[in-house]
Amino acid sequence: MSSEQTSLETVGSRAINIQAVADAAGVSKTTVSHVISGKRPVSTGTRRKVERVMNELGFEPNFFAQAMQRSRSNTIALIVQDITNPFYPALARGLQTSVAAQNQVVLLFDAGAGEESTKAFVKDAIQRRVDGVVVASGNLGHEIDNLQRAGIALVAVGSGLSDLPIDWVSADDSRIASDAVRRLHELGHNKIAIIGGPQNGEPAISRLAGYRHALTDLRITVPSAFKVDGDWTTRGGQLAMQALLDADERPTAVFCANDLMAIGAMNALLAAGLRVPEDIALIGVDDIDASALVRPALSTVRVPAEEIGRAAGDLLLHRLAEGDSSSRRHVLVQHSLINRHSA
Repeated sequence: MSSEQTSLETVGSRAINIQAVADAAGVSKTTVSHVISGKRPVSTGTRRKVERVMNELGFEPNFFAQAMQRSRSNTIALIVQDITNPFYPALARGLQTSVAAQNQVVLLFDAGAGEESTKAFVKDAIQRRVDGVVVASGNLGHEIDNLQRAGIALVAVGSGLSDLPIDWVSADDSRIASDAVRRLHELGHNKIAIIGGPQNGEPAISRLAGYRHALTDLRITVPSAFKVDGDWTTRGGQLAMQALLDADERPTAVFCANDLMAIGAMNALLAAGLRVPEDIALIGVDDIDASALVRPALSTVRVPAEEIGRAAGDLLLHRLAEGDSSSRRHVLVQHSLINRHSA
């Protein structure tokens, strides 16, 4: 029986820590630490023996201890507004693709869980010493300040946090709405309504501004009832569309500030026995997968969520490499009209 086998047997029910691995492998505790951290050279034979012993003992290095030693956790947090919106999983995929090459793990949190849950997550992220946070939610309040005070690198997605001294990625939300309205006008529509998002933050504010700017440029006047706010959900779009149908004057086309609300609006129209686009045309925003699957297929403005996620990851990796020495950076992603059958 080898000395290594004997050492493994003597571990028994003892706590499996670095010292236990060192004893079983017949090396020093320092050597085991060097194998784990990779910061100091260890001979190939010794490294393989230590790794084999760790595997046989079921030893897992302490995450927090390593983070303390390295001043890096190889972890990035992503805070999104609503994980049930297909836009955000696509964004998360792009972020993960960007940072994977640097062996970064992405922690995903849904800010829709509420203020207290968000506070708890941010506190945990700080305690875990996450290397950076990508914020794709505009309603974090003081939590942004807490992350900045902790010295954590931040990247914002969207224009909601664009006034802060942090890197950010955005689409041109005002132009997105303007282009959609102009497309509806090109199709012969002058009675163009909007189902917008909640007007307490972005991108709803900018998309409403773009809608109004386009109407002004096109010299189109519409009644105030043509502006209805939804809540970014399919149900919200359905209720908003019903409000438009109940108004004294009915629009012939509706710009919806995201695809989920546009799909909800389509459901309301079909339930009312109306045809899309013959009776009322619809254009959404995002180009989520479902927009091509509904019937009629939804015309929309494509906002490349994966590209936004990759850009956010690239900015964050750049910030981690450069520290605070580099100037604030902004990446503007390009949108495009996707013409299908609802308009």
